[in-house]
Amino acid sequence: MKNIAVFLGGKSVEHDISIITAMQTLKNLSQYNVIPIYIKPDGTFVTAKNLNRAQTFLNFEKNAKNVEMISFEFGKSNIILLKNKKIKGKIKIDCAILCNHGHGGEDGCLQGLLELACIPYSSCSVLSSALCMDKALSKVLFKSNNIKSPTYVHFNNCQYKANKLEILMKIKEKIGLPCIIKPANLGSSVGISICEDVAKIEECIDESFNYDDKIIVEKYIENAREFCCAVIKIAGKEFTSDVQEVKKSKIYTFSEKYLSSKEATKNVISEKLERQIKSLAIKSYNALICDGVVRVDFLYDEKQDNLYVNELNSIPGSLAFNLFKFPFADLLNNLIDEAIERFVKKKDLIYTFNSQAIKAYINMTDHMKYKMS
Repeated sequence: MKNIAVFLGGKSVEHDISIITAMQTLKNLSQYNVIPIYIKPDGTFVTAKNLNRAQTFLNFEKNAKNVEMISFEFGKSNIILLKNKKIKGKIKIDCAILCNHGHGGEDGCLQGLLELACIPYSSCSVLSSALCMDKALSKVLFKSNNIKSPTYVHFNNCQYKANKLEILMKIKEKIGLPCIIKPANLGSSVGISICEDVAKIEECIDESFNYDDKIIVEKYIENAREFCCAVIKIAGKEFTSDVQEVKKSKIYTFSEKYLSSKEATKNVISEKLERQIKSLAIKSYNALICDGVVRVDFLYDEKQDNLYVNELNSIPGSLAFNLFKFPFADLLNNLIDEAIERFVKKKDLIYTFNSQAIKAYINMTDHMKYKMS
């Protein structure tokens, strides 16, 4: 039986959403030996006996049972269980399923740790995760692949403080009002706002800077319809999910996503638009060098008949299982199989080279010592 580590939580404003994704995931891994690994808000890695219950996280310090710290035996595919700073055991991990959203989990950091630990993982690679997470970098690749995306400007906190008037003028001239202001490296609609009043632009920018050092300002597309479509690799080939239209107010808020009950509705769209969305979803997936399951979010300007890619989510909420026709357990089985296959292929690469460089360096330094003496 394979040992599957399920990572959840994280030092991220999307911490709670990650827990919901993990609860759904843990219910569908019955054929594996599952080790939930919780990344606490302070960045500590732990496991416990009752991490499969959402109630545990309402007051973790009080509710968690038999908590053990987690460390890694780098290069060995093992996690180390620690209690009171003493090693209690090691577990060889066959694959990790990542349910983390946002900073530290979806941006390549956790992926890099697992690369060093030699543990296969379910999501995009380090590079691809970073590209998907950074909306400004994503747009550079969209442009180079002829993928339409809303007009934007981006800047970091240091640039804004040094050139505020110049940046505000650029927003006015290139983007105009209304505009969308959001952190460049965040999801779940946290820190995002629509600005319709020039007097409030600075206030909206300051709000976004509370969540990220880098800001993106986009042109707001009036009355745009919003769609999403997920892409997954099966046996190395990309497959798309159903296309789902998102019902929203002016922007799809955190509250609308997670705090309000809503019935799933499938609105009628033309076959042509559905084909466009699915084709562009795969094109975007490949443009950002994705693996695993990724949700692609779209904006459709019906009046101008323009379809835009808004962003890619490399670890989508609920792992996008709700968009596919097949069972969640099948999706997870596929993610595990694909992750292990990628890991095996990477393992077969050559990582050593007998360059003789150290010996040459020693000879040169010995020769220099001899000449100087």
